[in-house]
Amino acid sequence: MYLEIDLRSVPPATALRDPDDFASFKVVVREAEHARVPVEALERLAGDRAEDPEWRRGLEKMLEYAEQHGWVDGDGVRAHIERRR
Repeated sequence: MYLEIDLRSVPPATALRDPDDFASFKVVVREAEHARVPVEALERLAGDRAEDPEWRRGLEKMLEYAEQHGWVDGDGVRAHIERRR
């Protein structure tokens, strides 16, 4: 069996494939060049830092820059996907 995660959709779609195949287990990622991240998720993941006025100013500047380039929409802010091994 494997989990298939499709980063091309917002939010990413996740599905269990071949659920009766117990001989192997993996994660398959259908990639995109960019992902959309909700601003609320950034704030939530920042934890206590999200209450820091300096952090808030930095986030606002980042979002303003992204908006100027058309990288913000109802699904969130566009982020480049960096691949690592």
